[in-house]
Amino acid sequence: MTSRLKKSRLVLAFLSLLAAGSFAAAQEPLHQRIDQLVEANLIGPAAPLAGDAEFLRRVYLDLAGAIPSAADARAFLDDAAPNKRELLIDRLLASPRFPIHMATTFDIMFMERRPDKHVTDAEWRKYLQAAFEQNKSYDQLAREILSADGTDAATRPAAKCFLDRDAEPHSSSRDLGRMFFGMDLQCAQCHDHPLVDHYLQSDYYGLFAFVNRTMLYTDAAAKKSFLAEKADGDASFKSVFTGDAGNTRPQLPGGAEIEEPRLRQGEDYVVAPAANVRTVPKYSRRAKLAELATNGTNRQFNVNIANRLWAHLMGRGLVHPVDLHHPANPPSHPAALDLLTNDLIDPK
Repeated sequence: MTSRLKKSRLVLAFLSLLAAGSFAAAQEPLHQRIDQLVEANLIGPAAPLAGDAEFLRRVYLDLAGAIPSAADARAFLDDAAPNKRELLIDRLLASPRFPIHMATTFDIMFMERRPDKHVTDAEWRKYLQAAFEQNKSYDQLAREILSADGTDAATRPAAKCFLDRDAEPHSSSRDLGRMFFGMDLQCAQCHDHPLVDHYLQSDYYGLFAFVNRTMLYTDAAAKKSFLAEKADGDASFKSVFTGDAGNTRPQLPGGAEIEEPRLRQGEDYVVAPAANVRTVPKYSRRAKLAELATNGTNRQFNVNIANRLWAHLMGRGLVHPVDLHHPANPPSHPAALDLLTNDLIDPK
C-alpha cells in the first residue's frame, strides 16, 4: 500500500487506527505514535493489552459487524504468528462484510433510522456500500451527499440526506452541524446557546444560509422528488431572549462569512422560476457548502470525521459526545486527535 495519498480514504482511516505496521513509511507507524501520545497523558494506570479472545471479538464486531465463527476463532487463537492481529485486520478490511457493515454504520450516522421518503433504504445502502468497495475518499463522499440534487441516477441516492428531510432548512441545518461538523447547534436556532458559550445564533444561521434556498420539487410525471434551489433568500435571526437581531451570509463553523458573486436580476438562473419547473440558479449556495466543507481547509469538518471514526472503534470519542466540540469540552487527548486528523487528510 502506498504510504502517501492526496486525499483521505475511508478504508485507510481504519488502517491508520487499527493496523500495526501497515504503512511503509520511514517514520514510526501511526499506531505507535498514537500510543506514545496517549501514554504521555495518562492520569492513572493504563488498561492491560487485550487478550487474543477479547481482541478477536472486538475487531470482528468493529469491522464485520458480527462475531467470528467457531472455526475462525479456533484458527486465530491457535495461530502463533507474532503479527496475526495485523493479518486479521487486513483480511477483515478486504472481506465483503466490511463494506456492508460500514454502509450500515454510515447509514445510521447520517439518517439516524429515519423512515424512507424519497430514496429507498436499499438504494442508499447500495450507494454507501459501493463507496467502501471502491475505497472512495471521504471528502468525495461528503461532497456528493451535500451537493447531489437527485437528478443524476448515479448520485441520486446521495441526495437522500436532504430529500428525506424534505429539504426543510432548519432540520437540514441542525443535522449538518452535528453530523459534518460535530456541533449540536439546535439551541442556537432561537438564541445563543444557554450552556455552550461558543455556540452562537450567528453560527447556526451561517449554516442555515447555505441551505435555506434549497427546496423540494416533485415531478408529477416522473413521480419523483428532486432538489431545487432559489437564487435569493436571506438568513436573518432574532434572539427570543435578548431581542438582538442580525443577518448573515453563509459561513462554516470557525470561518468567516463568504463572499458571493453578484448577478443581475434575470441573469441569476440557469432554469428560472416558472410553473412546473425545477429552478436551478447559476450560483448554488449548497454547492458552495459542499466545496468549502470538503476541500481540506475547514478544521472542524476534518476533526469531526476523525473523532467519529475513533468513537466507532473505541466506543467513545476523543471528544465526547461526538457532536459537542467546543472549548469547554476539549478532547481527552488533543495531540492524538490532531495527529489523527492531520493523517486522515494527508497520510504519511
